[in-house]
Amino acid sequence: MRSLFRVGALSAMGLMSLGAAAGAWAEDKPVTGVPEDSIAIGWNDPVRASFAQRGIQYGVNYTGEYYNVTSGGVSRGSTYNGLVETYVDLDLEKMLGWKGGTIHANAYYVHGIGPTTNTGSLFAVSNLEGFETVRLDELWFEQALLDDKLKLKFGAIAADTEFFVSDTAGAFLNGTFGWAGILATNMVQGGPAYPLTSMGARAQFAPTDNLTILAGIFNGSPADPNADDAQKSNRHGTDFRFGDGALLIVEGAFKYDVGLAGTVKVGGWRQFDAPDGIYQNFKTGNPVSQDSGLYAIVDQQIWKNGDDQSVSIFGRVSGSPTNHSVMDMYFDTGILFSGFVPGRTKDTFGAAFGWGQISSDALQIDEPEFSRTYESVLEINYAAQICDGITLTPDFQYFWNPGAVTEVSHATVFGARAKVSY
Repeated sequence: MRSLFRVGALSAMGLMSLGAAAGAWAEDKPVTGVPEDSIAIGWNDPVRASFAQRGIQYGVNYTGEYYNVTSGGVSRGSTYNGLVETYVDLDLEKMLGWKGGTIHANAYYVHGIGPTTNTGSLFAVSNLEGFETVRLDELWFEQALLDDKLKLKFGAIAADTEFFVSDTAGAFLNGTFGWAGILATNMVQGGPAYPLTSMGARAQFAPTDNLTILAGIFNGSPADPNADDAQKSNRHGTDFRFGDGALLIVEGAFKYDVGLAGTVKVGGWRQFDAPDGIYQNFKTGNPVSQDSGLYAIVDQQIWKNGDDQSVSIFGRVSGSPTNHSVMDMYFDTGILFSGFVPGRTKDTFGAAFGWGQISSDALQIDEPEFSRTYESVLEINYAAQICDGITLTPDFQYFWNPGAVTEVSHATVFGARAKVSY
């Protein structure tokens, strides 16, 4: 597996050294260069349009949020945190005549204090909180082949943008409804997910419009695997690491439409050659060099009224070996209502619930980090589009057993998020 990873890594470096580092805008964008959801819609911006005609897309987004832990948790009180994101996508066919090649890069400025410092929960209250810094996120090259049926990506990649993704769950703000808590808990340093990426390669094969197969292999840790704080260790996202073993993720997705659209996904992951001391057999105390997991996802539209109103549900479930995985079972589910307020067709209202079980073997070790068998969270929010490119999302969350420890009581959290996209 080490040799397999090295071959993929060397292939990636070779392609990138030839000047082919490319990215994301697989679909043709308007010549204005303005994304579909942007405050710049309708603006006459000749500079942005000129760049777009030459294959250069760029943008800046700002997200800010306020949260208040009103009861329970580690401590009570309010926090503010925010995220500035910049991105650029290069269409190499328009720029250089390189058919099917694209380059993507994006960077963050994470600032403020996240609300999870007050809840003490395993499931992060916000999916954008992190250590305050300026950080390079993704930097990768993608090559499309076989009439775009096959796409190969190499570079610094975030797995959480493609794997274990539910489109319906994406409406919720708690981090577990994105990169699920079982992955963040069991993978080395949380795995290649926001705000960290790993060097790797990903293949996407879509032989039909309904079937997609994904496979990705990544460096086994996005930061020093022995660091106390992964985000501080890889502070600016430029620690392009190799040699920490390998992480393999494979997923298949099938889309269908029998009057109401749906998607079913099944996948699995395996961590190979983990550094010593990362995993152990909880019963024997002996080190273990690998961990793994399986998962399944369903997204299903259950009601639709024209193009403006719909109701969708989702469900995800995942499991990992009990004897050396801290969290061995996980599921989440939720429902999302779209366009139900008269005159506000783009607003959504939803509720979601997530639950993660601490392994019984982990609970029985001599000095357990956990003293409760599970953590769970309920989230309810309403996302209101104020105008093109601006949304406001009031949010409520309630945690049972935050941190899965007896000393921390159930927590109540109120907050709101505002996002401006340019």
